[in-house]
Amino acid sequence: MVLIQLTLGTTLLLSSAAIAGLDGKVFHLVTEVTDSPFLPGGQVIDLGDFVVGNGIEWTSTHFVYDYKEPGAPVVGEYTYTLDLGDDYIHTTVAWTTYVVPGHDNPFINYFSLLPGDFYGYHLTFENATDLSENQQLQVSEVNAPVVHMGDLNLFEFIDPKLEAWVDSQYLAPTSPTRIVAVANTLDLNYQGIAWGMFWATEGVEYTETTHIDLVFDCNSDANGDGVVGVADILQLIGAWGPCGICDEDINNDGNVDVADLLELLSGWGPCP
Repeated sequence: MVLIQLTLGTTLLLSSAAIAGLDGKVFHLVTEVTDSPFLPGGQVIDLGDFVVGNGIEWTSTHFVYDYKEPGAPVVGEYTYTLDLGDDYIHTTVAWTTYVVPGHDNPFINYFSLLPGDFYGYHLTFENATDLSENQQLQVSEVNAPVVHMGDLNLFEFIDPKLEAWVDSQYLAPTSPTRIVAVANTLDLNYQGIAWGMFWATEGVEYTETTHIDLVFDCNSDANGDGVVGVADILQLIGAWGPCGICDEDINNDGNVDVADLLELLSGWGPCP
C-alpha cells in the first residue's frame, strides 16, 4: 500500500510494500510537459542516465527576463531538483522574484503559479524495482492550500477558452493516478498542482516539495507465505531455467538463475 502526503513548503509521501532498494540503480530520466495553450505542442526532454546515490541527481535553473525593459533585466529564477535515495524520491520547485530597485516586477503573480506547470517525470530503471502498483495520495498544506490550477478560475473572465482547457485537465492533487509504478518504470505526474493563491513577495523564495517514501514488494517470497526461507529456495530451484513470467523469476528477466537465487538470499527472513 502506498501513502503519499503532499504539503506546500510541500511534502509528498509515498509508501508501498520491500527489501531491495534503489541505491546504486541506474535510471533514465525524461521530463514531459503537456501540450497546452501555455506550451503548444508540449515538450519532452531526455535528460539521460543517472545513478541513485547520495544527494541530488538532477537540477535545472531557469532565469526569467523582462524583455519589455531596456537590457531585458533578470527579474527572477526558478529551479527544479530531483533527489533519489535507496527508499525515497524527493523533488523540489523553488522560485524567487528579485527585488529590482525602481522596477515594477510584472512577474510576481506569474511566479506564484509556477508549481502549476503541466509537467511530470518518467523514470525507467535498468532493472525491475518491485514498486507497488497500489497508491493513494493525501494532501495537506503549509502556508497556502495545495490545489489544482483549475480550482483558481484564473482565466474565467479574461480568457474563457483557456479556462475551459485548464478545467478539462483537472486532476485532484489527491488522485491516486498521479503515481504509476509498473515493473521498472515510475511515472510522476505533477500537472496543475499549485498554491491556492495568486501573489508572491519580491525577494522571498517559495518552494513546493514532494517526498515519496518507498517500500518494495517482497518478491523473494516465491511461495507467498510471508517468509523468505528454504521452501522458497526449493521452489526456485524447481523452476530453474527460462520461465517467461513466473514467481520464481525474482528479478523479472525471464529466467530463473543464480541472479534470482542471490536476490532471494538478500531478502532472507520475514517479509516487511
